Amino acid sequence: MKTETIIYKNKKVVKKTKNNGETNYVLRGVYLGLDEKTGKQVTTSITAKTLRQLDRKYTQAKLDFEQNGSTRKETITVTTLKELAEEWFKNYQSWVTSYNTLNRVRGYLDTYIIPRFGDYIPDKITSSEIQSWVNELADRAKKSVESGVKRAQKGRAKDFGAVAHKLSDIFDFGITNYGLLKNPALTIKIPPKPKANKKRIMVLHDEDLSHWLKFLSDLPDTRANRRFKVICNTLLASACRINELLALEIHDLDIETNEIVVNKTLMWKRANIKLGLKGEMVCKPTPKTDAGNRRIPVPNEIIVTLVNFHNEMNAYFEKHGLPKSDLIFPTIYGNYMCDRNERATLKKRLSSLGLPDYGFHLFRHTHASLMLNAGANWKELQIRMGHKSITTTMDTYAELAPKQKFRAVDIYLDKVSKLTA
Repeated sequence: MKTETIIYKNKKVVKKTKNNGETNYVLRGVYLGLDEKTGKQVTTSITAKTLRQLDRKYTQAKLDFEQNGSTRKETITVTTLKELAEEWFKNYQSWVTSYNTLNRVRGYLDTYIIPRFGDYIPDKITSSEIQSWVNELADRAKKSVESGVKRAQKGRAKDFGAVAHKLSDIFDFGITNYGLLKNPALTIKIPPKPKANKKRIMVLHDEDLSHWLKFLSDLPDTRANRRFKVICNTLLASACRINELLALEIHDLDIETNEIVVNKTLMWKRANIKLGLKGEMVCKPTPKTDAGNRRIPVPNEIIVTLVNFHNEMNAYFEKHGLPKSDLIFPTIYGNYMCDRNERATLKKRLSSLGLPDYGFHLFRHTHASLMLNAGANWKELQIRMGHKSITTTMDTYAELAPKQKFRAVDIYLDKVSKLTA
């Protein structure tokens, strides 16, 4: 490329000639004026293929600046609610660090908001349209709950209120950043959440638990079944959440004290089709809550089975020329394990035995029931469960201790009998 400086209308212009003969003219340091917000001088550079085009661009740049009277930052315009929602979500990703929250909100956009209002012009959407939509979502959720299904179909979930609030947030974002004049979602009323008629029983009491443990012990001795048994038995003995368990490394086992150290959890990072990124499990270096940082005493045999399975997986890696892993439950490639396939196996096996198929959280609830019915106090259970407040523990698990309901009567009768003896 050949570069030379020429004088054009008393200004220095850089003329660039490419090897193919194509010519460009560059005018640098063009003074546009003072920024009305900062008071600073604003300059720019202009590039054109001809000197006449350079003149036109120079004139247009001056006119644009005089009209705007401010910094010449490139502005993004939105013409549809979908475009506004996507711009809002880009910012939302920088405000929120939880992948679970991001996944849930992305679901709100893709399942509810964009399909309904995506093609609308934002300032043409009315409050009555939003209210009608929310009422429809509430009605669908109510019918879903009344049908008795364990998991609502797509678009029929009970969190329609949260969906409406996110739509309101999008309009607020438009007011702040894109000149919208009003938020039509502010004045709508959210119908109450529908309540299920039948309470879900998410616990295995003595007879069912005995049936399940017998089934586990009789499973064929394969690596997949050994992993499955270690996961189920550890969850039952520790009340860990499944993704706390799958995040465990060998260093998180205190072999001397027979304790599991919980200080992190796994989360699902959903795919980003636009960026060509696949969904993956990632490790969050903190548990679900601050109270989730805890040391959980477990029977020695649980620690032994965890160590043995870790050694078994590393022996597999060594045999196949793969690097060893500190993870106790790695995939065969050494990555974090997703509980999806194991959960499907669990639910299938529970159903085959006529037991409630509620996934791995079933063992957390069953642990709480065992502890309470055996006489453990609420504070001890709160620590094991990793709850911030004992109120959470009591509100969640009070119904899982049927034997404890009559303990007060026994205490009363025992005291009265001593006083009247």
